[in-house]
Amino acid sequence: MTGFGFAIGIALLSFSFHQKAPENTIRILVEKPMDPNHPRITPLVSDSGYRYQSHGEDFDLIPPETGKPVLRFQVVRDENTRALIFLKEDADILYDNLSVAKTEWVRKKMTGRRIRILSSRGDAISYLVLNQESFALRDADTRARVASALPLKNWIEKVFLNWVEPADQANAAPLTGTTPLDASATRIVLRYLATPTREGQQLAHLTREALKKSGFDVRIHIYEPALFYAKIRNRDFDLFSSTAVEGMKTILDLPHTDLIPLFRWKHGLIVNPRVRVGDGVERDFDYSFRFLKHLQLQ
Repeated sequence: MTGFGFAIGIALLSFSFHQKAPENTIRILVEKPMDPNHPRITPLVSDSGYRYQSHGEDFDLIPPETGKPVLRFQVVRDENTRALIFLKEDADILYDNLSVAKTEWVRKKMTGRRIRILSSRGDAISYLVLNQESFALRDADTRARVASALPLKNWIEKVFLNWVEPADQANAAPLTGTTPLDASATRIVLRYLATPTREGQQLAHLTREALKKSGFDVRIHIYEPALFYAKIRNRDFDLFSSTAVEGMKTILDLPHTDLIPLFRWKHGLIVNPRVRVGDGVERDFDYSFRFLKHLQLQ
């Protein structure tokens, strides 16, 4: 049995009893706890009058008007378990917490059950980071060859199935080079650091295959997050990829690096048939949970 199949089997044992849907409550799965000052929650609490009520890690947002549904957030850290709970209709909404592959998997499993999937321009952008101080990438022409070798359009359409979109280029470092590839030259070896996440390893292997055609030999090194970030801070890398929300300080804020924007992630909203999607959802469908105020129960 594959690792994914085993995880699903364990989750089936853990959630074998279908839970009765609570009246006038919309159930939303999230990956981690949030307080009332979290940027996703703030617009509902401060601007729309919802009241935050904690239940340990889980929490409710109580609407200011009677008749509107309570928004009940359940914290489920494991991605496979979140997907299974939704498939069993023990939750009403999955929002921005499934990988591209898992979102497609849920969509196919729910065929014929009238789910609705919405997507919108997101705030998070994935970058490939090049270390200008590494021996292999100290030459600007070499770094430009790396940038030009990435088939981003193909990745967006064929690999990520348009769940991502082209990233803005405004904040990218201009990478231009004039040195043509010498096919007889020794291949340049690059150390690519990655974490064990599915998306991180997938992007590492995509990058390795793309750069192989341009004279690079990419060696992928997988590290647990603590060691991964330690190596990044110590500049012990040639390449790595990371995702950041615009305007927020992250590990991408390193000196002497080139950032190559790869793609922008979309927000994904998967709603089961119990919930009616109001007209204002698309207008307020951004990084915050503001759009939830437009949802009603069928």
